[in-house]
Amino acid sequence: MSLLRLVVDPGGSLLKGFYTLDPFKPELILIEPEVVTVPRESLENYERTKMGESNPENSAWIEYQNKCQAVGFLARKRFNADLQLQKRKFELALPKVLAMVGAIADKHELKNGTAIHLGILLPWGEYQDRVLFQELVTTALSQYKFKGCEKSFSLELFLCLPEGGGIFSRGMTPGSDLKEKSFAVVMLGYRDASILLIDRGEMSKGKTDPLGFSKMVESVKRQTSGLNLEELTSAICKSGKNGSYKAIGELALKVDPVYRQHETSRIRHAVATCKEEYWMMLSNWLKLQVPRDVDEVIISGGTAHYFQSQLNNLFSFSNVNWCEILETQLMNNFPQAASKSLNYRLTDVYGLFFFLCAKGIRQNSDVVGADGEQREKVRSEVK
Repeated sequence: MSLLRLVVDPGGSLLKGFYTLDPFKPELILIEPEVVTVPRESLENYERTKMGESNPENSAWIEYQNKCQAVGFLARKRFNADLQLQKRKFELALPKVLAMVGAIADKHELKNGTAIHLGILLPWGEYQDRVLFQELVTTALSQYKFKGCEKSFSLELFLCLPEGGGIFSRGMTPGSDLKEKSFAVVMLGYRDASILLIDRGEMSKGKTDPLGFSKMVESVKRQTSGLNLEELTSAICKSGKNGSYKAIGELALKVDPVYRQHETSRIRHAVATCKEEYWMMLSNWLKLQVPRDVDEVIISGGTAHYFQSQLNNLFSFSNVNWCEILETQLMNNFPQAASKSLNYRLTDVYGLFFFLCAKGIRQNSDVVGADGEQREKVRSEVK
């Protein structure tokens, strides 16, 4: 029987996953984060009338407990789904995991009955729901439909860490004495800002609040007109720390040329103002959450790199670790991530991937039927 090892970060801006089958070969899978409930008739009509054939992750829909949901690119482009950032990640994680497993199964022709080792990251405030989520996902994976086809998998190992846990398990500075020092893990993403405090090897405290980059983007949207969040987020990120005129100007291309320069200047001003306001709010929150006596502050996330210089100044009282070794390893193994500037956003789930594989080996739950040479190869990869 084959084995799928999969880790998932159900992020607000992107559904991110790493997985491997037998033989051990880590692969990256990315899916847009939207989820929307759709009548079955609409999905059947989509299947009948579509032209061409896309990758399964770009045409994903699942059916479970008499409810059909489109996920990712299909949900965004065909059914105009939104991000539903007001909902907990926990609520949307189940259809996202089912869709990702279904897409991997179709891409690699996995048979029903395949065993799964699953890892997932949840915000600290939802980490307490991990036992319930394990029960739900175990039941759902055992019987659901992906794009109308029956799927049935066996969840043999489940691992849930709070956001930042993957970074901490793999991203510490070489030589750091885990059992003698205190650490703060700062994860700044699109939807949330998360803090983990680890004192002498034990997780002592965590905190997650909806203070991610979306707060800044939504503020800019309120001060401008005719812009959607997806395009606005992309333009702000491309514009960089200095608010590139060219990148922001792309948002005004649909405006009459007479007003284009004025519109571009107005958006740039809104971005600069909202950035200052957002940083003030975020930095005040961080000051309250991170003790000044921690030995090391481990930082990651796309939002964190956008404010890298500010964060270095804010945490100048401690050793600041930007997980550069883990990011370099990620970029070397997955150059497509670097080309899309995703390396900052993937480190947490990448660290979780190796943690999951190592845990599976320790519990003697590695690839069923693999010989000693294969097991040794997996061990060497995850060290």
